[in-house]
Order: sequence, then C-alpha cells, then structure tokens
Amino acid sequence: MQLESYNRSLFRQTLWSVLRVVAVLIGISWVVPGGVTAQQEKGLYHGLFSVSFPTEQEGWVCGRWGTVLHTKDGGSTWISQNTGTRFTLSSIYFVDHHNGWAVGDGGTIIHTQDGGRSWVKQQSPVPYFLMGVYFATPLKGWIVTEWTHILYTVDGGKAWRIQFSDEDYILKAISFCDPLHGWAVGEYGYIYHTGDGGISWQKQGGFCTEDEATGKLVGGNFLFDVVAVNPQTAWAVGIDGYVTKTVDGGETWQEVITGAPRAQLYCVNSDRKSTVMIGGKGVFLSSTDRGQTWHSPVFEPPITYGWIYGLARRGSSGFVAVGWEGAIYLGDSSSWYRVSY
Repeated sequence: MQLESYNRSLFRQTLWSVLRVVAVLIGISWVVPGGVTAQQEKGLYHGLFSVSFPTEQEGWVCGRWGTVLHTKDGGSTWISQNTGTRFTLSSIYFVDHHNGWAVGDGGTIIHTQDGGRSWVKQQSPVPYFLMGVYFATPLKGWIVTEWTHILYTVDGGKAWRIQFSDEDYILKAISFCDPLHGWAVGEYGYIYHTGDGGISWQKQGGFCTEDEATGKLVGGNFLFDVVAVNPQTAWAVGIDGYVTKTVDGGETWQEVITGAPRAQLYCVNSDRKSTVMIGGKGVFLSSTDRGQTWHSPVFEPPITYGWIYGLARRGSSGFVAVGWEGAIYLGDSSSWYRVSY
C-alpha cells in the first residue's frame, strides 16, 4: 500500500513547537484536545499519549505539557505528579512501582526511583523528539527517536548512547518480550528487530522512494505502535486501519484483516496469550483468539469522536487506555468505562 500524504516535511518543521508535537504524536494535521488531565486545577485540558502499569494497582500516564498522573488503586483515582518539565511526554514506562522513565519533545528524558514523588532529568545524546521508551530491567532500556535512532542504556539512564541509526525516518514505538528480543517500528512501515538485546538490529520491513513523475515521496504504511508477544510473535498497527503480524520472528509479516474502518490505529497491546487490543481514532478492536476474529467492545461514554493513543495491560485485571481530552478508560475484551477524576 502506498502513502503519499505522509511525507517527511510534515515532521521536520522544527520551529513549529506545539503544532509539530500534535502532528507527530497524533498523525493528523490538527488536534485541539480538551478534557481532564494533571493540569485540571489550572483549567488546562490535555491529551494523554502513554500508560504503564507495572502492577495491577499502580500505574502512570503521560501526555502534553509534561503531564504525568499516578494511581495506586488500579486506575480508579489519579493524582498529578510534578515532572519538572513542560515538554510533551510521548511515552512512559515503569519496570516496577519504583523505577520509571518518560520521554518526549526536545530530547526530554525524565526518571524516577521513588514512584514519581521526584523526577530527575537524564541527558539524551541527541536533541530529537523521543518517541518511545521501554525497559527490560531497572538498568537496561531503549528509546526510539526521529531520524531512525535507537538509544540504549545499561545503567538505568545515567548514560545513554546511540545503539543504532539508519536513514532519516521516524521510529514511533519499541517493545521487547524479554531482554533479548524486540521490535521497533515507525514511518513508511519501517520495522527493525533484534534478537541479541540490540547488539544488532535488522530491517524487516518498510520502504520509501521518490515518485519520478510527481517528485513526491511514497512508501509503506506509517506504523504507530508495536507489541512483542514472544520471540516469534509481534503485532504492529498504523494508518488506514492497517494491522500486521509476524509469527516467525519477523522473517515474514502478514497483513491482518480486522474489518475495521480505515481509521488511524495508534496503539496495540496483548496479554501475551490469546487477547489482542487495538485502539485508534474513533475505533477500538478486541480479539480473544489471537486475531482470528475481531469485535468492538462497548465504551461508555463512546469514543466515536475521540481517539485512544496509549494502551497497557493492568496485570490480570484487564487493560487501561488513554487518549483525547485526558481520557482514561478501564476495561477488557467486552466493555470499557471512563474514569472520572
């Protein structure tokens, strides 16, 4: 499938701060969020982009303007945390209820060792927009960025270095199923895989060329998210309702037909057994048989005119989804409800 409208110039207008943040994170030209977030007490309402639950009870979400929220009761109630930054935070990940990282615009990396009571800035080796973060242990972690960079640390972020770089595209998300096996995905359908903890990364998909007749860039489907289920299995989702899956460690990737509308799909997650969840712009999909069949769970209130951007497992208690207007939903394969806080 060809993609002409998503060209690199959309993501390289470095003087466009907030507008550029929205375009990159949401994948559309213009979004004006409004809802409930950490800045509620100031009357400001911002979108949320990522969620992480290291245990069933404790979780964190992040979003625009340095927003981080924390729950201790499985998502029923949330409080804001002082992150010390106003940059948009695009991704957050906690390995346990103490150690977490959030990354975002302006090369921002913040880290906590006390569950978010205090956050400390860490130094990025590149000034790019940092898109996704994942830690396999409290010491070993990765970040994906613009310009196809993968950053790596072995000391909890005291020092970050460039582990891998390629052509000048955007990597949007990264996921590992164990400390050795992981995938990174992004612009123009690019997929990279490692089986050795990032010592080497191999390209498994994606292309971008210039149309000789029009001079426009054309390429594979823009991928927004990936989840590594096991060393052989991973899912990725992207624009126009595109879903793809590998069951052979990435030697082949096959499109999965879900029957969903051709909307942007922003996030995917799995219980690493048989359940797969996918969220996007006005759409949410669930499968309990490894993608053989799909249905749309009931959302109260509906997400018809909104979007879900971040999705995480909540132990054995289901999943958590976050998105537009500070929305936080709790649910499972059949029904979801929005949390008021």
